[in-house]
Amino acid sequence: MECKAQLRSVIYQMMDYISDLAPEVRVEDENVRYESERANLAVYPPLSWTEDQCDELQTRIGERITDLTIETGYLILVGVYSPVEQVVETQRELAVTQKKIKSLEARLSEAESIGLLRPMQTSSELVLV
Repeated sequence: MECKAQLRSVIYQMMDYISDLAPEVRVEDENVRYESERANLAVYPPLSWTEDQCDELQTRIGERITDLTIETGYLILVGVYSPVEQVVETQRELAVTQKKIKSLEARLSEAESIGLLRPMQTSSELVLV
């Protein structure tokens, strides 16, 4: 049985290692597990980075991951997201959010039309009746 505190310590070690390599990147624990890994970290370099810089960072992280896995037995996966990948993901998230906003607005409009909400007189917000 794995010790959660020990695993958390190994995850923090990896996050610190990445931050030491490239202080300008953002590192996030995705809190998602697949198959045999114990953690998945996402690394977001600045949008000004080149593909080569991202690849170099991924290579250096990969070398440390191998050593860490041998030392601790914990497999931690790390993905470095290139600027292009970050922009594509941001566009996808924006599209999903816009659809959600439209859906929520439609639900509130329906609630207003059946009398569950009434428009506020001083703003465009809706309030419960």
